[in-house]
Amino acid sequence: MSNTDKTLLWMILTLMGAALTLGLGAVWLNIERMDLAYDLRKMEKSLDHKEALAVKLTVERNNQVSPYQLKKLAGQQGLGVAAPGQIRRIADTK
Repeated sequence: MSNTDKTLLWMILTLMGAALTLGLGAVWLNIERMDLAYDLRKMEKSLDHKEALAVKLTVERNNQVSPYQLKKLAGQQGLGVAAPGQIRRIADTK
């Protein structure tokens, strides 16, 4: 083998190694991209679920503190409108 043939062989082997490395790197990056996309979709679903739950809880809170509901609950507990003399006002001493 001549010196030129050895140089050509080493260049070909080096280029093949570089091509293999680049190919494996591209595959690895694609796998990482798919994992990130999967995680992002999972987080979006979780966020949507939590936002829906927050809306439901807001509606429930508003229902529980509605005047109608409070009046009904007060009646069940035997509470009513305060009679004259039951309310005392304390002056602000600032």
